[in-house]
Amino acid sequence: MSRFFAWCKRHLLIVTLLAVGFFLVFGFINIQILHMTSEPEFCALCHPAQGVGPLAEVDSWEHSGHSEAGVSCLDCHGRPGVLGYMKAKLGGLKDTYMQLTISKEEKLSILSNPKAELVPPEHCLFCHSDEGNKSYREKSKLPLQVVHMRLLDTVKNPEFRLRKGLPDIMNDTFVGGTHFDHSFHIESFEFVCRDCHFGVVHNPMTKTDRMNFCLMCHAENKDSSAPQLQDCTVCHEAQFDMNRGTGALEVAGDESIMRQAGVGCLDCHTGVTRGTYRPSGATCLGCHDDSYVEVFNMWESETGALLEEIKAQRVEVEEALKKADEVHRNTTEAWKRYEKGLYNLKLVKNDGTRGVHNVDYAQAVLKSVGKDFSAVLQELNKSW
Repeated sequence: MSRFFAWCKRHLLIVTLLAVGFFLVFGFINIQILHMTSEPEFCALCHPAQGVGPLAEVDSWEHSGHSEAGVSCLDCHGRPGVLGYMKAKLGGLKDTYMQLTISKEEKLSILSNPKAELVPPEHCLFCHSDEGNKSYREKSKLPLQVVHMRLLDTVKNPEFRLRKGLPDIMNDTFVGGTHFDHSFHIESFEFVCRDCHFGVVHNPMTKTDRMNFCLMCHAENKDSSAPQLQDCTVCHEAQFDMNRGTGALEVAGDESIMRQAGVGCLDCHTGVTRGTYRPSGATCLGCHDDSYVEVFNMWESETGALLEEIKAQRVEVEEALKKADEVHRNTTEAWKRYEKGLYNLKLVKNDGTRGVHNVDYAQAVLKSVGKDFSAVLQELNKSW
């Protein structure tokens, strides 16, 4: 051993280089292991089911808007910053131990009744609110990111929010196509995110369930200013705009043929008092002949196909913009045009009828989005 130490003293430079190299390789390997065990594919080893609910967390995430936005498991299930990330990884070790030691019944019970701190409100506000993001960054004593480990630690609003086409939920009241004042509900009723959005990714409520949830609270406060069942246009802004042929940026339109004919919401949404809010093609038969069912289905299918095409193009454009940013190209104007197109795309998506409310305007808006996205790609493909 003494001969070894003596050799090290004589070759101090070599020993130093070997030690530095060892720690660099060791650190690199550990970072890759952390990356690998943070991927949804790894989480699926313990959450392998398909559909929604307990054990299907990965599959339900894959079909959610969070997955579409590139938001992964540890982006929600770990606090922002290096310490938050490492704490989440240590919690994962506990979960792995429990996976091996508890029964399936116990596991299902735990997954069916998640604790409130699993995704605390400040996680949601970090991405969905400018002030929430700013306040968390200001109170954090350590840097949120040392090396890139996940999307969450890179989020800085309003840039991130705008590039994802998201509203600032604490200031904007046009959220997800509806008029909703988050600040009012949080401050007046002490709501937290999970009160309304419980299971938003892994076991989302149907649109009917969400509607009933709102109406139940509003009915209990019917003597206040809370909108009631008949006050359709107070909340459903995207649908009202679509019927009027307005709402999209730089796209002019006309009123829908139904609105021009004086057809009101309850003339088509005939089942609302029974809890059936969405009409179908068969609803048309109350006023029209059988051919209108085919017209209804044609509007849905044509607009739906165009919508899916534009959604796929959106992914391509966002990736191209990110790559351009990585090599420090000037993408300011390209992002602005992309954000405009994204805003208009969300108007059609949030309307939720695949063109039935106003097929001409919906398709005109989607075609304008396609032009905006194509123009961005064309600009990025130019030599520079």
